[in-house]
Amino acid sequence: MTLAWVSKASKIVILAIWGLIVSIPLLILVSVTVKSPQDLLYTTLGFPKVFMWGNFAEAWKTASLGMAFGNSIVITGLAVVGLVLASSFAAYPLARVKSKFTSTMFLYFISGIMVPFQLSMIPLYKLLKFLHLINTHQGVILIFIAMSIPFSIFLYTGFLKGIPKELEESAYMDGCGPFRTFAIIIFPLMKPVTASVIITNSLSIWNDFLVPLLFLQAKTSRTIPMAIFTFTGQYNNSWNMIFAAILLGTLPLVITFLFLQKHFIKGLVGGAVKG
Repeated sequence: MTLAWVSKASKIVILAIWGLIVSIPLLILVSVTVKSPQDLLYTTLGFPKVFMWGNFAEAWKTASLGMAFGNSIVITGLAVVGLVLASSFAAYPLARVKSKFTSTMFLYFISGIMVPFQLSMIPLYKLLKFLHLINTHQGVILIFIAMSIPFSIFLYTGFLKGIPKELEESAYMDGCGPFRTFAIIIFPLMKPVTASVIITNSLSIWNDFLVPLLFLQAKTSRTIPMAIFTFTGQYNNSWNMIFAAILLGTLPLVITFLFLQKHFIKGLVGGAVKG
């Protein structure tokens, strides 16, 4: 009993220390954000006596974060919705139908994980220019969906293999077709892996800098990373303003993770292990 208690206590202490270490950058980010330029001259660590909450409003206005937020929300939201629909529908027959064709298609999709985006930048740019999709949300959304489908199909396929086929057989006996069975019975059961797909891809798409830099050249099309990058170049000495813009840009991701965190690990591990 004593050894078990010591082992449990040591794990808690180690995790607490590790959590403190990991939280240090966040604490520095918050402390710098609410400081005045004069306070930054004396110390970076620690919180000031007077909190400069106006830094958030100033950063929001000067960096045009409102417009950038709108662009990022539209692009990330539509890309994730399209990705969830496309990858879940594609993974369903790959997991349920056993044939050489589905096995080949699964390997084809998974091979996309190994192809870096830098290898396809020039062909993609030429394709979007030919389709007149440069400086449009539609073009960037399609690129993000195509880039994210391989890993999402991998997760969905692995998770679907762990769902008993008897559920579908019962639905077929009740007169449900394949599409209705998937929509009403199977898809709701995939909530954990769907949460994992949403979180991982929302993080990736929201923080992506290279794709918007290449395909969204207009100022009115800037996303959060591009707006912060431009703002940093203009205010390279005002670290409190820069950190305020960064903190505002990360808030939607933190909120999304807090809402979906209980499903995240379960879906990620379930999809990867069974796959």
